[in-house]
Amino acid sequence: MKITNYSITFHTEKLKECVDFYLKYFGAKITFDAGWYVTIRLESNENVPLFLSFQGNKNEDVQQNFAGGVTLNLMVEDVDACYHLIKPARLPLIEEITDHEWGDRAFRLYDPIGNVLYIYSVRELDEKYKSAVKE
Repeated sequence: MKITNYSITFHTEKLKECVDFYLKYFGAKITFDAGWYVTIRLESNENVPLFLSFQGNKNEDVQQNFAGGVTLNLMVEDVDACYHLIKPARLPLIEEITDHEWGDRAFRLYDPIGNVLYIYSVRELDEKYKSAVKE
């Protein structure tokens, strides 16, 4: 499996406070804002930005499966190939592979210490999420 990008999502009830903190003190830029899920970009000296996301508790699926902490988002070249590699191992999947209207095809699982891994490949963004893209 080849990972082509990564980011971290923090699950929090203080979504606005977190975003405002990084905007004010670290010069972050908002790249995606769907209200319940916001992604910011932090620039580095190496010209390799770091993307952080903050997710509130408005997504019912997340409320049922995850009470807080972090999600490591791993963009891969071929999410289906990765899924077919992992599925036979009977690892504890949170979500089977599926297409999402926010522009990806993904599945979720826990790592050995309980962090959520969100493995995805980019897909066409649904019209209702196009206004959430800021950059």
